[in-house]
Amino acid sequence: MEIALGPTGEDVEVRSGVYHRQPQPGPPPLPPSSSSPMPFPIRLSHVNSMTPIHSLPVELLTRIFQLGVDSQPAPDDRDPCELTFEVTISHVCRHWRNVALHTPHLWTTIHFRTTPHMTRGNTYLARNARLPIDIYVDTCSEDAYAHRQDLLFREQFIPVFNIVLPHIDRWRELHLKVADLECKAGARKVLNTCGSAPILRTLQLWHVQNWQTPERLFTAIGPPPVVVFAGHLPSLKHIILQGVNLPWVNSPFLRNLTSIEYALHSDDVRMPFPLWRTMLAASPALERLSLHYSGPRARASGAVPPDGIEWWGADPPGPDAALAPGHVPPPSAAPVLLPCLQEIQLNDLESDYLIAVFKSIDAPNLRSLYLELDTEDQDFSPFVEFLASSPRRGASESSASNGDVPALNGQGALQARPKFARLEKLSVNRLVCSAESWKALLESLRALTRLEADFLSMHEGAFGVLFGTVRSEPPQLQPPHAHASPSVAVAVAVTRNGIGSEAGEDAAAPLPSKDKGKAKACEADLVLEVIPILPALREIRCAGVSSKEVARLAAHRRACGPQYRIRRWEVEEAMRDDDGLAFERELERVSAQWREEEHARERREGRVREPWRWDEPVEKVVWYKEEGDYDEEDEEEETGDEDEYGEDD
Repeated sequence: MEIALGPTGEDVEVRSGVYHRQPQPGPPPLPPSSSSPMPFPIRLSHVNSMTPIHSLPVELLTRIFQLGVDSQPAPDDRDPCELTFEVTISHVCRHWRNVALHTPHLWTTIHFRTTPHMTRGNTYLARNARLPIDIYVDTCSEDAYAHRQDLLFREQFIPVFNIVLPHIDRWRELHLKVADLECKAGARKVLNTCGSAPILRTLQLWHVQNWQTPERLFTAIGPPPVVVFAGHLPSLKHIILQGVNLPWVNSPFLRNLTSIEYALHSDDVRMPFPLWRTMLAASPALERLSLHYSGPRARASGAVPPDGIEWWGADPPGPDAALAPGHVPPPSAAPVLLPCLQEIQLNDLESDYLIAVFKSIDAPNLRSLYLELDTEDQDFSPFVEFLASSPRRGASESSASNGDVPALNGQGALQARPKFARLEKLSVNRLVCSAESWKALLESLRALTRLEADFLSMHEGAFGVLFGTVRSEPPQLQPPHAHASPSVAVAVAVTRNGIGSEAGEDAAAPLPSKDKGKAKACEADLVLEVIPILPALREIRCAGVSSKEVARLAAHRRACGPQYRIRRWEVEEAMRDDDGLAFERELERVSAQWREEEHARERREGRVREPWRWDEPVEKVVWYKEEGDYDEEDEEEETGDEDEYGEDD
């Protein structure tokens, strides 16, 4: 008789199929309970010491910790409920905590926002007793304090500075935000009596408050300012003043700056224009300039000579102009050359004022320009036309000394370079101007690679300008070589119609046959090609335009040539309709076709393709949401609506 083991632990007779249950062993008996410790205890520290990361040298682990601290967001951009990196790593294990506590670099940023942060600030200062420190003080408004009593408010303001003032010689950055007039009065007192901060590089003073009306803003920031830091900040490089003004005459530290940001200043408290010019001229390394309803004084305050930029920036009258009795003509001051200026941001300023500001500066190497000009009943066409025009004589000469040379147009005449020949990024939001001025501006931006525009707030037809064409850029008029003969030099300068008398007498002399060929080649080069507007454009971020129109523009650029295609489209999520999905599929098809052609070309050339290589799509679309935008699903998640089973998500 054959016996087999059934699936449930029972014996089954194969022939008869009779089951015979076998006794099953019971569970092992539990060990007797004992209150004595384990004979071989295992410590968590012993387990941690066996992990691979504990084999790293302390110097390398310290460097990793430093990189982690340096890569975390600034306190202003951080979730206040989130633990900082340095605190997190100091609670992982005993070894990490010991390394972290003995690394002063991790404890250089001190942020005060709540009352417990005051104790934490003392701890940070104890762990870093010698390195420079960055201080963030963020006080709250009266309404916010009524809801959260742990926020810093009036009573805690002076005690917070009592913690850090003994270390003023180590202040590297100070970021101070107040949202209450009493806190602002406390800040004036502290900064007026604290003395000099010798290594302070960044000073940010913010008065953030809901003024509700322009009149309240005007009266709130109007009191006479006080001298801060005894007027001595020898290392200052970056300054931000929002709703806070200084005694400009008694602020000699406004020099050698690399970043300037002024915001929310009524005209009577702004910097007089002569001091504005002095500040810019004393900051040749300036890289960033941001003005939000601020800048130099616009209207003259009655001083002699007038101190308003609208007077200084006005064009000087002609020799035959009749002046009113007692009228002082404006000077013909040359613009201040700022060769390192890379970025300009302008918000809520008037057209005439902006023209005067740009007349005061010459930024030949500007790379980024941000315009958000939401001023009611304002037509910015004159300002846009001014940006598109060639620089004034003084600015042209300074640009030429910077390495720029004139070019030849299609008729052989000298063509001046535009103001911002090197501009790579233009961001436009809330700009009202004519289609002609907008077109002239885009035609002048030959090097632009990224365009951001809210076409909904612009004039009708602004997006259609992007379908336009321009002539290819003419060749530069290079100076002849020193060793070239006079006839060769003339051949380089000759154009189809000639430059004119500037060519000299040699221009009329017959050229050798060899040089005649060179002249004809130069003449043939001046047959300019028709290319799409903004020929270097590679990225567009647009709002207020349908996906169908965006797809039309993509096809237009692609038809002009592969070198003019837009590589990255950023379109509003609200435009992701059927046309938007079709546009997305079209770009995927175009990119796939391009990859196939590239692979085929590599095979023909006998090149081996790396297996790890990944090709960026030649064209792609990215759907984005503006801050504050959300759909119905997001609203349900935020309100905690119940699902179909009646349970809260």
